[in-house]
Amino acid sequence: MIGVILAAGIGSRLRPLTNTKPKCLVQSAGRPILQYQIDSYVHAGVNEIIIVVGYEGQAVREYCKHIKDVNITIVENADYETTNNMYSLYLAMPLVMGRAFVLNNADLCIEREVVERLIMHPSSNAVAVSVGDYIDESMKVVVDADGEIIDISKQISQHAAYGCSIDFYKFSAEGSAVLFGEVRRVIEDEKNLKDWSEVAMQRLFSSGRLVSRPCDISGLSWVEVDNYYDLAASDRIFSKFDDVLEQIDTVVLDLDGTVYLGSIVVPGAAEAILELRRRGKQIFFVSNNSSRSKGEYICKLAGFGICAGLDELHLSTDALVAFLLAEKVGSVYVLGTSALVEAIASEGIATDSENPEYVIIGYDTELTYSKLEQACKYINSGADILATHEDVFCPSDNGPIPDAGALLEMIRVTTGKSSRRVFGKPSIDLIKPLVDAGTINPQRTLVIGDRLHTDMLMAKNLRSFGLLVLSGETTREHLETCDVQPDFVLNSLADIYIAICKELKVKSVQPLYALA
Repeated sequence: MIGVILAAGIGSRLRPLTNTKPKCLVQSAGRPILQYQIDSYVHAGVNEIIIVVGYEGQAVREYCKHIKDVNITIVENADYETTNNMYSLYLAMPLVMGRAFVLNNADLCIEREVVERLIMHPSSNAVAVSVGDYIDESMKVVVDADGEIIDISKQISQHAAYGCSIDFYKFSAEGSAVLFGEVRRVIEDEKNLKDWSEVAMQRLFSSGRLVSRPCDISGLSWVEVDNYYDLAASDRIFSKFDDVLEQIDTVVLDLDGTVYLGSIVVPGAAEAILELRRRGKQIFFVSNNSSRSKGEYICKLAGFGICAGLDELHLSTDALVAFLLAEKVGSVYVLGTSALVEAIASEGIATDSENPEYVIIGYDTELTYSKLEQACKYINSGADILATHEDVFCPSDNGPIPDAGALLEMIRVTTGKSSRRVFGKPSIDLIKPLVDAGTINPQRTLVIGDRLHTDMLMAKNLRSFGLLVLSGETTREHLETCDVQPDFVLNSLADIYIAICKELKVKSVQPLYALA
């Protein structure tokens, strides 16, 4: 038994992800889609795979050349733009005809037991079928009273459908010869290069020239990835997010980009937070943004229908003040808002000294040139720099605007000096007091945020789980190329309680039930 994977397509509905790579190498839950299929073949004991490539085929060659568990042969479909997958199968014919094989399209994330179940099915020719499932875009099958497949098509009605094919097919050596005979007829005699391989199967099944039976893959998860919605569903299924959430005691939530965007709440965020509380999770809110007081943050959240207590809110300002007190710092100069000045001054630290020990740089929405000039004066005189955080920009209703990191860079270029210490994410300084007090257990904590190099890196530094939401800064394209990878990815907080299979019409045999 060998495997044949058809991977020549462009994957245009996943652009810009597929601008420079084939769809089969797009990642889901930390693995390329193709790897799910290879793993399933290896698990089933298949030691030879033929992959037909086309668009960005060299990338597949490069990916596969280091795979040691199975012998992979690459076949090139140079005409991928003007042909369909039956032609790709036709190109593999010299290597496959007359041999028993499993055939699949390369756009499927599957559990590794799928190929094993198909191979072990007693029928020598079989189609992996999600029995009872009906999805508009998927191939459906019709089965007669004897249990034989008599039709396969996307156009089959729900009343007639036995279930959905998941595009995995098993053929015996004899069935292989029959299939390729029909494929050759379509390609060579009819000169039709743009049909699906299922068209040849449909002719054979309906005429009785090839007897094939459904292999029920119920209980095994699968997602056919055609678009971003499918990719989001696959991320959730194969990362086992729902299972891990059951084990979580504490949720640490970023604010801007995660709960809200400037003055607009992320749809479903308030409901998701309420649901997490209902499930017994303790909630903490964290933010690098030092421009507001805690009271202002609590009022803002309340305006979105989100209740938060002072003890649940942890800002970069808090970690900075704790450091100043621990170091017995008496005086500083603050390049920041009046709220930041007040937070420091309220602890008895002078903020108007002519000889400050440190210059504090935060997100200053009240910035003036004279404040910049004064800060540089003290830095040039020898004062060290402390930064609440170093985010370069802050999301707003009108797009990104300069944040503390932009000020730090301007001062570095001007004075040649950088911050001695940064207290915001990805540092764990915001959360460390809770860990030290035993309030949270990092191993049972989920950090949720929209930024890879702050929120997700903090999760890694904390040795907690990290959930990236795509409602703020990070896009799916950034995620593909970043060295910092989250444990889980969801479109937004709303996906914590919305049943994705219902809202996004996921092509999966295993529905994603709401967490409620």
